[in-house]
Amino acid sequence: MDANVNLQSSGMNTGNIREAGIGYIKFVLRQIPDWEENAAKTYGMTDAIQVPVNTDGDRAMMVEYNRWYPFEYWNAGASWMLLPIFEFWQCYGNTQVEYNGETLDLEKDILLPLLTKQANFWEQLCTPEYFTDKDGKACYEAGKTKLNDGEKYLIIPSYSPENEPRNYHSPITANAAMDIAAAKDGLRMTVEMEKTIQAAGYEARIAKWEALAALLPDYQFDETGALCEWAMQEYEENNKHRHISHLYAAWPAFETQNDSALAAACNQAIENRNRENEGEDDTASHGWVHKALVAARLKNADSACHSLYMLMADHLYYTSLMTDHYTHNSWGVFCTDTSIGTIGVIDEMLLYSNAGVIEALPALPAAWQSGSIKGLRARTNAQVDLTWAPDSVTVTVTSDKAQTVKVGVFGGEAESAAFSEGETKTFTFTR
Repeated sequence: MDANVNLQSSGMNTGNIREAGIGYIKFVLRQIPDWEENAAKTYGMTDAIQVPVNTDGDRAMMVEYNRWYPFEYWNAGASWMLLPIFEFWQCYGNTQVEYNGETLDLEKDILLPLLTKQANFWEQLCTPEYFTDKDGKACYEAGKTKLNDGEKYLIIPSYSPENEPRNYHSPITANAAMDIAAAKDGLRMTVEMEKTIQAAGYEARIAKWEALAALLPDYQFDETGALCEWAMQEYEENNKHRHISHLYAAWPAFETQNDSALAAACNQAIENRNRENEGEDDTASHGWVHKALVAARLKNADSACHSLYMLMADHLYYTSLMTDHYTHNSWGVFCTDTSIGTIGVIDEMLLYSNAGVIEALPALPAAWQSGSIKGLRARTNAQVDLTWAPDSVTVTVTSDKAQTVKVGVFGGEAESAAFSEGETKTFTFTR
């Protein structure tokens, strides 16, 4: 679950496969008792959840303890695994889910309780005893009960799958960028659900989660301007690795959408990985799928297309259209990361969306001069059809709810449109 599940389900909601989304929700619900026990036994936490690296689909106990693959410290798992359920809610709105003979409300019975347990995890992991000072230096002070002005929490222990700093020979680290981004995004989703439901006391809970988010570690950047995999002055970057877990802020989260400096740092991080890892540790298909998804969310068409090319031009596909876990068919390990994950990549390249925003062709390669796609799902409870030619783009939007949506094309025009429930509108933009 550290990579494969989310990569393969990346096109599930945007690809308008509602049944798959319901299946994913039930897949998660089956595991919650084990997630709760993991948090209790690994960290001694209460009312919190922790996701293991693997599951058989029903059980998800933390059973893999290893010095070099210490997934017991993969803290980002709950945020990572709950985000597709939140995205399902964005795409389809609230719904009822039949599970174990009960009818569960997606917002009240599933999302808010699980997101709260995820937020509780971060709250209990962060302690004032471990912190970074106003100069960003990692510190420990036994018995410290409150952070001072300018100090931030230190996330420790921390793990960035499956890498380690170049000058620190242990993957058990502190302040992995993946953890920082996952905590921020997990708290964001929790706050959004609290605002939606507005149950008694929600204002105080929102204030608590927003205060915690404000005290999370700041990202750090290396001498090239790239986002560091660990926000620690003491660590050196290690780009000879297939994973790009540290780019969580770009995908599956959305931080880079309103932060051009962070987006540039993520793009530079991909360039550094491609350059320094070439021929070293770049044969895992999930690594290229992940990079393509991140690049598409960054609206970097060239980078996304490059990753797709690396997947399609190598001997990765069998004649059955099953794909291998590795490029070159070298190991004979059947894996659908590429065959299914590519759908999410292309969805993301053709349509960016978030609450109240629909943007056509955010990462369209120059070679894709014309085309069309129907039935995409936008993360604002709407369905979208696209047709494009060298000089124009037509966007047809059907909104399932009354709302105002900003509809446009990447790098060009946009307009704000008010929809009534079930209304369809067509927009034509010049390129």
